[in-house]
Amino acid sequence: MIHWQVLGKNLSLKLLALTLAVALWMLATGAKDAKRDISVPLLLQNLPAGLSIAGPLPGAIDVTIAGPKIRLLGLRSEELSLSLDLSNLRAGTVTFSGMEKRLRLPPGITVMRVFPSVIEVKLVRAPRQGNK
Repeated sequence: MIHWQVLGKNLSLKLLALTLAVALWMLATGAKDAKRDISVPLLLQNLPAGLSIAGPLPGAIDVTIAGPKIRLLGLRSEELSLSLDLSNLRAGTVTFSGMEKRLRLPPGITVMRVFPSVIEVKLVRAPRQGNK
């Protein structure tokens, strides 16, 4: 038969030991490296006046990232985006590469794969309004 008085002795030390055990367990399991696939929205910024985008572009980029499991679990894909700056461009086709360098990721997280890795944007002169 368990006496409740025995369980109550040194209760603060027992709770401290339990807290330390849980913290160590979380560190040990969270420090393992893991991979995660996420979809990152593609944003086009600073489209020059008088130009428009011809042809379809992906709305998002598929990215495989790696890092400590605990960091990957806390990372939300809504917090990430990939921006392409279109300022100072003229009509024609522009190729953007190096997508992994354009991603802003927290420290300790690396990019393993990006798809598509190259994006072509075709810019054409926008039709003038009011002319038929």
